[in-house]
Amino acid sequence: MNEDVFEPESMDMKESMEREHISQKERQARYRLLMDTALLAGKIMLQSGAETYRVEDTICRILHTSGLETAETFATVTGLFVTLADPSIDAITKITRVSEKQSNLSQVYEVNGVSRRLCCGAISVEEAYQDLLCIKDKKEYPNSMVYVGIIMTSSFFTLLLGGGILASALAAINGLWIVACRHIAGRVKLNNFITDMLSSFIIAVATMLYAHVLDNSVIVEIIIVGSIMPLVPGVAITNAIRDTLQGDYLSGGSRAIEAFVIAACVAVGIGIGLAFGVAVVGGRMI
Repeated sequence: MNEDVFEPESMDMKESMEREHISQKERQARYRLLMDTALLAGKIMLQSGAETYRVEDTICRILHTSGLETAETFATVTGLFVTLADPSIDAITKITRVSEKQSNLSQVYEVNGVSRRLCCGAISVEEAYQDLLCIKDKKEYPNSMVYVGIIMTSSFFTLLLGGGILASALAAINGLWIVACRHIAGRVKLNNFITDMLSSFIIAVATMLYAHVLDNSVIVEIIIVGSIMPLVPGVAITNAIRDTLQGDYLSGGSRAIEAFVIAACVAVGIGIGLAFGVAVVGGRMI
């Protein structure tokens, strides 16, 4: 995704309020709204899987519309630290923690669009804040469509790996197991790492069972590899590389560790599942 280029608006917030002779209290309130807008934009982007350097850049561009002397932000994988200060106002510093994460590049694009319009003066801060609230509450796809996507991913990757129609159909069943695990985990608030491990365990056991019933151990490896594709931490790996190349070693290292732990959980789940499958249904390990 290319970097956004914003044209600065003709008159910043500070100059505009000086011309309108707005009181100090009202100025402080408007700057706080700008701060909340920038913080909300950054939070949505982090939750949606954006790189930390892109989050920092977007927040800084929004804050610079204030015309104040100091506008700084520091983003990590799990939190945002933002400061807005100037001799003419009381310094404003806010911290927010970001715990929920998902891959939703559409929201990243929409937030960039709001930021672009705000920075060029096409919309006001109030309008930008309301637009961001709509983006935050917007649900791109229903759960049913996400579940269908998981099933199709498992099935078609198995087909791509040369598994054939039968292996692809069995991988689709494994996709159903992933969907079931995620649905149950969402209800009981289970950790994502444990969910991935449980999903991969069930995939391995189920695949061993398929091979035993069909008396065909050749399909085990292809089905397992294709079935776990929805669990592969592709976004985390990509963002880890991009953040590291941008010189943000803290976030890059954090994302790399996150990707490694996810991959390790999947590998452990597969290993335990294969061992369990061999003990219960017989056969051999891959």
